[in-house]
Amino acid sequence: MSLSEFVYTVLLRPKPLRALANAFLRKILPGQVTVNRAKIVLNPDDPVVSGGLTLGVYEREEIAFFQEHFKPDMTFVDVGANVGLYTGMALATPGFSGRILCVEPDEESRRYLNSTIAANLPAPQPSVKICPCAASDQAGTVPFFRNPDNHGDNRLYADSLLEESGSVATETLDALCAQNGITNIHFLKIDVQGAEGRVLAGARGILTASPNVILMTEFWAQGLNRCGSDPADYLAALESLGFVFQNRDGTPIPAAQQKEWILQTGGRHYINLFGFKKEDAGTR
Repeated sequence: MSLSEFVYTVLLRPKPLRALANAFLRKILPGQVTVNRAKIVLNPDDPVVSGGLTLGVYEREEIAFFQEHFKPDMTFVDVGANVGLYTGMALATPGFSGRILCVEPDEESRRYLNSTIAANLPAPQPSVKICPCAASDQAGTVPFFRNPDNHGDNRLYADSLLEESGSVATETLDALCAQNGITNIHFLKIDVQGAEGRVLAGARGILTASPNVILMTEFWAQGLNRCGSDPADYLAALESLGFVFQNRDGTPIPAAQQKEWILQTGGRHYINLFGFKKEDAGTR
């Protein structure tokens, strides 16, 4: 653990200290940072995501996994794109020739997402599309709740940390891919604060049609439950689609570990899962 990571994640964990730190970070955040060649435009009013990126402590394992497995010709679907960290990394991949579909319901986050895309492309490209909605199990409209200090924690259900902020449109990932001419996903990232079960329910068609898709998904049992999904059912649904879970070094994770994941993530703690289709497991 680096010094900055220790200070940010340990020393500043108590709420009063974190509030002071967030106020300080809002004052000193740079306009953008560089992550693995990608220029990421920061939201100055988001001390958690922007602060973590500035200090180099944000999703380090996930960033490394994406860097290792994303290839320049891949079709990438970024569900919960926020300011575009992974979209920017994809665009900055040397020789990028693939396609990107970003799904982000928050209007404020989309402004910075657009800026991140522009910072990594010399001109607008038809290979990058932004869907201003939430991916879910059906088309419709749902209430939207924003976290004023962490825009990566916006959700589709109420919480004491959140402020209700109107409503957002929902659409299935199957429909969004069809609308944008995507018939095969190579890399899928899902980070939607417990709505992952809804996303998966609306993506069975495209995921069945994607034999080599790599999955990076947040797993948070409490969030899944509060958003109306059973965590065990979410894992079972991924397995039914042919996914197996691996550690970053490629070693398989025993099925018995799944019960531990559920127990570990019953509170605020979450983990990220890395999945591969069975025919490709262990070969990447």
